[in-house]
Amino acid sequence: MEASVAFIGKVVVVLVGIASIIGVVSRVYLSHSSQNYKRVELYQQLQKLCGTDANTNLSEILVILRLFTPAHLTNKEIEWFIWTPGAFRYLPEYGRKIDFIEIDYENASFQWRGSFSQRRKLLRTLAWFLAIYGVVGTVGATALIYALQNLAPAKPLFAMAVSVAGLLLLMLSAYFLREFLNLMPPQYLIERKLRGDAADK
Repeated sequence: MEASVAFIGKVVVVLVGIASIIGVVSRVYLSHSSQNYKRVELYQQLQKLCGTDANTNLSEILVILRLFTPAHLTNKEIEWFIWTPGAFRYLPEYGRKIDFIEIDYENASFQWRGSFSQRRKLLRTLAWFLAIYGVVGTVGATALIYALQNLAPAKPLFAMAVSVAGLLLLMLSAYFLREFLNLMPPQYLIERKLRGDAADK
């Protein structure tokens, strides 16, 4: 009984560790993307390169945009973020949520993409991501701990294979946790009023 409790405790520690790492990485990324670059100079450079058509200097524009987001934006999205007052400050967050939100061009704001506009669908997606993280993470942590504790001495090669499988499952669980966090808080960008002040640049 005590052994089982100790084993479960180790699994919980691994899952909490993954959540902590993902949270720290997310905060570091936010700080890095919003503070460590000369946003004003880069924004002004983007305006000069974009002009009235982003396709004119698209390759140079994409290089600069990669400093703010890894998301692949359309020319229309690029032009909107550059020329809509107050929009550019939200580019990094939009890039992280791009699978779930889209630009509402008529109202100069953001809206849920497709069926995510339905609250029930959004809550189901959040629950699904969290459930997959819990199940896959638990299986991965269990496999890894079991391999290291029980298989390594007698069957090193098999233990290595199980450990690798466990690590891959933990990586997969971390991906779903990141997707879950990308939707939190749910209303961060939706219907947000853009502010076109100097800090946006």
